[in-house]
Amino acid sequence: MSPPRTIRFSLRARATSWYVGLMAVALLVFSIAIYLGVRTYLKVTLQRALDSTAHTIATDYLNKVGSKGYPWVLGEIRESYDNTPSDHYIRLSSEGHTLYATDDMRDPAVPLGRIPIPNESNATADLRPPLIGDILVPRLSGDGQFYRHTVNGQVILIYVLPVHVSDGKLIQIESGATLFSMQRMLGSLVRVLAGTSIVILVFAAIGGYLLMKRPLRPLVILTEKAANIGRKRLGERLPVPDTGDELERLTHSLNGMIERLEDALDHNRRFSADASHELRTPLTIMRGELEEMLQIEGLPPQVVENLVSILDEIERMSRIVHSLMTISRLDAGGERMAMQPIDLAPLVKTTMEHMRLLAEEKDLALTGDCVDGIYVYADPMRVKQILVNLIDNAIKYSSSAQQGRRGAVKVKVCATDSAAVLEVSDDGIGISPEALPHVFDRFYRADSSRSRGAGGVGLGLAIVKAIVTAHDGSVSIKSTLGHGSTVTVELPLLPSRDAIATAELIDERAEEQYLEG
Repeated sequence: MSPPRTIRFSLRARATSWYVGLMAVALLVFSIAIYLGVRTYLKVTLQRALDSTAHTIATDYLNKVGSKGYPWVLGEIRESYDNTPSDHYIRLSSEGHTLYATDDMRDPAVPLGRIPIPNESNATADLRPPLIGDILVPRLSGDGQFYRHTVNGQVILIYVLPVHVSDGKLIQIESGATLFSMQRMLGSLVRVLAGTSIVILVFAAIGGYLLMKRPLRPLVILTEKAANIGRKRLGERLPVPDTGDELERLTHSLNGMIERLEDALDHNRRFSADASHELRTPLTIMRGELEEMLQIEGLPPQVVENLVSILDEIERMSRIVHSLMTISRLDAGGERMAMQPIDLAPLVKTTMEHMRLLAEEKDLALTGDCVDGIYVYADPMRVKQILVNLIDNAIKYSSSAQQGRRGAVKVKVCATDSAAVLEVSDDGIGISPEALPHVFDRFYRADSSRSRGAGGVGLGLAIVKAIVTAHDGSVSIKSTLGHGSTVTVELPLLPSRDAIATAELIDERAEEQYLEG
């Protein structure tokens, strides 16, 4: 059985897929780690900044209320924090009244009036614990508290620090910032990581596919060598790569398997050849003696009938023995063939004329579609034997009479880029799909209709295959049960110019030898 022409997923593609898949997993883990690390860093940095701002105001300014007074303290705070970043704010309040506040946040726009002033009654009611991605943001000090609040769809992280000043008043210090900048930075990070990962994976796929070519090159060579072993003989062996790995052990195992197969096939071939040779002489003697017995006068009619029947069976056995010997010699390469350039069309037309009478006896139309100038380097007698066997099979197993119309056997000769194609088709009984793989086996009969009554012994297609194989060609069959069969023979194409030049050279040498003789 020949290897499939196409492979859905080659080993090279699968190895590259695994390589890219593992790299994709590694990049995903790496990207998640980078994202979580950067997000944690940004959160902690923002919390530290808010905590530091609130404690700086408490330490540097509010602690001096007793000595400097509220106007001086609030003026110093205003002078220091009026130019806070546009996404931050600072607010001081006492008993629900604002003592100082920076301008509304502008990037994005968030009015401070929408953020409730924290006090003992609404601090836990209006503000929620600072969850970012369902992770509770930890406190950074023991005397303040982080909260988050949403305004206009923007999440604001707020740090509230209660401070008791020297006159006993409780002042709430708020230091807050939106998470918009952090979210935008994390979004950009996600896009960068995704884009970079995709580019890396594309280059990894291309590079991996190209890099896998060299390690798999010995396997490709083994595949090509293995595909050619056995087409003519099994004497060849696979080249053993000196790698010391699984590939070298596989090659040794395959060579051992080929050697065992070769021994088994040689044994079968020798048995067929020896048995055919040993049977030929006894059959010849038996036929001669029976023919002598038929010459005896006065034999009863029943005896004569029995002797004739025995002679027919001996003749049939002789044909089987002769066919087996022919196949054995062709398989072993010992059959001498008169190889020469031949034009298929004239040979096919001549053979069809010889077979036309047999077709007309079954009321079949034998037609041909032959293209001239298709040359092959072959033995004309063996090619004719191929034609005779195929046309004879097509005629024997045609069932045109059952179809109520005149059947037809068609012979076609054409060419592809590298092969000469010979097709013989019929519209007969066809072959079942289960039997198709075995039709070229020796003594195989597809069904009861292909029996002795048709005159065959199950070796015709086996001989065809042996002859085609000896010519470095191939043979195949397509059939639909009840609709006929088509046998296709492909032989190596010989370019017409080369064929003509070779033929002229042969003719010149023959003429020279004739004149010298």
